[in-house]
Amino acid sequence: MDREIRKLNDTLVNIFNTVMKMEEEAIQKASYDDISITEVHTLEAIGTGRARTMTHVANILGIKVSTLTTAVGRLVKKGYARRFRDEADRRMVKISLSERGARVVREHEAFHEAMIRAALSGIPEDSISRFVESVGSINDFLLMRRSTAYARKREFKLSAMKLAGNELPVPIVQAGMSIGVAGSRLAAAVALEGGLGLIGTSEIGWRTKGYDKDPLTVNLRVIEEEVARARKNVEAGGGRGLVGAAVMWTHRDAGKYVKAAVKGGAQVIVTSAGLPKDLPAYCSDRKIALIPTISSRRAASAITKTWTQKYNRTPDGFIFQGPLAAGLLGFKESELEKACGDRYKIIAEVKAELGKLENCPLIVGGGIACREDAEKVYDYGADGIMMGTRFVATEECDAVRRYKELYLNCTENDVTIIRSPMKTSVRVMKNSFADSLAATGREDYDIIGAVRRAACGDYDNGLIFCGVSAEKIESIMTVKDVFREFTT
Repeated sequence: MDREIRKLNDTLVNIFNTVMKMEEEAIQKASYDDISITEVHTLEAIGTGRARTMTHVANILGIKVSTLTTAVGRLVKKGYARRFRDEADRRMVKISLSERGARVVREHEAFHEAMIRAALSGIPEDSISRFVESVGSINDFLLMRRSTAYARKREFKLSAMKLAGNELPVPIVQAGMSIGVAGSRLAAAVALEGGLGLIGTSEIGWRTKGYDKDPLTVNLRVIEEEVARARKNVEAGGGRGLVGAAVMWTHRDAGKYVKAAVKGGAQVIVTSAGLPKDLPAYCSDRKIALIPTISSRRAASAITKTWTQKYNRTPDGFIFQGPLAAGLLGFKESELEKACGDRYKIIAEVKAELGKLENCPLIVGGGIACREDAEKVYDYGADGIMMGTRFVATEECDAVRRYKELYLNCTENDVTIIRSPMKTSVRVMKNSFADSLAATGREDYDIIGAVRRAACGDYDNGLIFCGVSAEKIESIMTVKDVFREFTT
């Protein structure tokens, strides 16, 4: 084994050095001779699409904006890039490639494609998939090793979790997907298996009589009814799991939604999209778990500090919805690519922050589709997992069958990133509407209305949230089958 390890180490080092050398030689033979390999990589980060901010590109490259400013200055002088002020906000400086710069990127991409194709030509076709998977595993390992302070290899076991005045037997959380996806049927099915079923509250009454005239009153009534119905079904079925409600904190009536959910019997309140610094003001019952969704250690720290000082309580747990999740992400477009590479590092940092509190578990979501995905986040501190996309493709999901079937045919290339009206990124399936938003970078659209159009069957002009794990869905299963994958 030692011999094999040494051989692999030598091979990886040789690959790195050889590729770097080949890139340098390719540049010398290319149509451009006044640019370095580092500058080529900077051009690739700028990209051939729409213009990006300096901060966005700096985050992709993992360097300071001041360092990038110097590099971009040289590229502009050589005619490879353009630098200009945004017409909508003159304070913002953006950069894009000139035609010459775009030509460099295309030529460099062609070089890499030809190199990889040539390398794979010596491998039997039926072995290529396994080879690519093995290389991907090495890459995942190296990304994980970037943060090892809190990482530890441990046996993967979904142990019962204490959430305020209740116990969660199986720490699997079903994401609170709104607009006809996660209602009382799905939430109850998850709770019957011992997990936490969340009812999505955003505009939950949109199909109910009277909604057009008085949406708030209808929404509040339906939230209470759906939570109560789920609780009743769980109790009737002898389930030991929990039922909760998911509330978007940026919604103007978020506090009222929380009160309605509590009135219906919610055992857990989960918030997303914003820092719920005054959430305890709407739920003083300490037997009900209050769990904010965050995207960084700083967010967890800020919420904890405010709640401690203002309400003399701490969160009963946190959900880290990472950059691989569906729907609204807690990252701006300029932060997203770097966050994907730092995902395990961020999990470890958040876990370290929560270690300062007594009994404050960390639930990790985004990009979790199978047991292997869960095992990885557990090594970095997760106490539980949250899944959305997997639960859409279940018999018990409240969405119609045709909506669920969209996920069966979804591949990695069918997923795109758009901007939200809240200035953060959104991961959705590609269609005419999403492609238009992605191409233009528009933010001035009604996101709830777009999601509703898809829920009504207009799959080309609406928004369909999905995570990067969508491509792993092969069939519509029962909730029981999903739980079995992670618990046996």
